[in-house]
Amino acid sequence: MLKIIDGVPDIKMKRPLDLFISDALEKKIKDNWDNFVKDKDDYWDGDLLAVTNYDSVNNVIEVGRAKYSWLIYSSNNNDLDINSLFVSILLRTIDGYYVIIRNNHDKFNIIGGMVEETDLSSDKFNPDVCLRRELKEELNLDLDNKNHISYYEVKYFKEPKPGNNYGIVYRGVLNFNKSDFISYFEKCKSKFDGEISELLLLNKNEVKLLDLSDGGISYLSEMMEFE
Repeated sequence: MLKIIDGVPDIKMKRPLDLFISDALEKKIKDNWDNFVKDKDDYWDGDLLAVTNYDSVNNVIEVGRAKYSWLIYSSNNNDLDINSLFVSILLRTIDGYYVIIRNNHDKFNIIGGMVEETDLSSDKFNPDVCLRRELKEELNLDLDNKNHISYYEVKYFKEPKPGNNYGIVYRGVLNFNKSDFISYFEKCKSKFDGEISELLLLNKNEVKLLDLSDGGISYLSEMMEFE
């Protein structure tokens, strides 16, 4: 579920930071992970910050350290509930085209990524830090450069279904028209981190026609209703 928000949730670190699972559950997660990564070479079981509690009344999120394999297991099993936290941005060109990507897993998405521990300072989190990193890695854009992005704001908060993820979603306006941004993208391709297999610049109606049934970004259709 996507909702419009007036400000960034207060995000705090759990103490102790590491989440705990039993040995029996850890064994099931390992078996599930081994099966998941079979014939895949672009996944690794790194740490992630998982949401341990969300207080919607006071707009507070608590996060702790988990493993990516726990998230994968949780998405298809009821004996573990792990929800990641991401930051993303819906970018629009000055002539009205939305920046949609097809990622290297062949899924439609917008620019963004999971929150990392390095995004937190003194147990507090500023989503601009995560967004700044993702924009640089994926599109070689500088969030603070008005020649790149003329305007941005936190706009939405995504609450998950079980085993999915929470998200802080921005909207922003590029200081490029469609053709200029395509040229910029092609020029800077060598600097990207390789997560984008295809760049799509679509008008609102074209975005609404995207087939998201194969696991593409689940909240994109909801966002278009607000745009």
